[in-house]
Amino acid sequence: MIGFSFVSRTLRRTGLGAVCALALSATPVLAQDADDANDPLEPVNRAVFSFNMTLDRYTLKPVARVYRDYLPDPAQKGIHNVLVNLRSPIDLLNTLLQGDFDRSLIVLKRFIVNSTAGIGGLIDAAAETGDERQQEDFGQTLAVWGVGEGPYLVWPLFGPSNPRDTVGAVADVASDPLFWLGMGSEWDAAEPLMWTRFGLEVIDARAPLIDPLEELERTSVDYYVAVRDFVRQRRMLDIMNRKTSDRPGEGEGYRFSFTPQS
Repeated sequence: MIGFSFVSRTLRRTGLGAVCALALSATPVLAQDADDANDPLEPVNRAVFSFNMTLDRYTLKPVARVYRDYLPDPAQKGIHNVLVNLRSPIDLLNTLLQGDFDRSLIVLKRFIVNSTAGIGGLIDAAAETGDERQQEDFGQTLAVWGVGEGPYLVWPLFGPSNPRDTVGAVADVASDPLFWLGMGSEWDAAEPLMWTRFGLEVIDARAPLIDPLEELERTSVDYYVAVRDFVRQRRMLDIMNRKTSDRPGEGEGYRFSFTPQS
């Protein structure tokens, strides 16, 4: 409920060390005003953020904790791998729209290998070839095309975003063939399977965030600011297709203020 899918894949790259380091940097961040942070709607965003956190605390977080603590790790990993594989058409479309055909070939190759040798994606068999997953969405594509992000927003339930990424998220759903299969198929099980996939995506994204977010909330001076700064900086790195260890230069007003650790 603060953009768990996005933050989850961020933490899979950066690890808890990045989040803790970010929390330690929260004090200088507080010196920024709403304009510097590109957050002109901060009072409204804070209210929505508080609502999301309350809802998460009493609904999603307990479910995610049971999932993390009682479902065997191999099962959790298999579910995650399948969900990643099912998103391959969106990754492929966006690498093509960005004109990055080398990465498009990697996405296609991974999808074929994991769907066959990986038993429908349960096993990340393509990792053995050294090809890493290429995570792309339409918000990143719009950024590549030169569309500005707009002001920072916090949506009810969906969490941190901005106008560009909001449009991108809608486009990603619209370009997902499994979404249309679930909505329009005459097969009785199609729609339940679609909603099951959605529910698993939310839980799979939330489970690895339980401890890191609790630590961030405990150590940060202002939890809202810490999350906002972390999300915006990581988003820029995603758009730049840089690894976490890279340092971005000038661009879009972001300030890289945390030091990822292994």
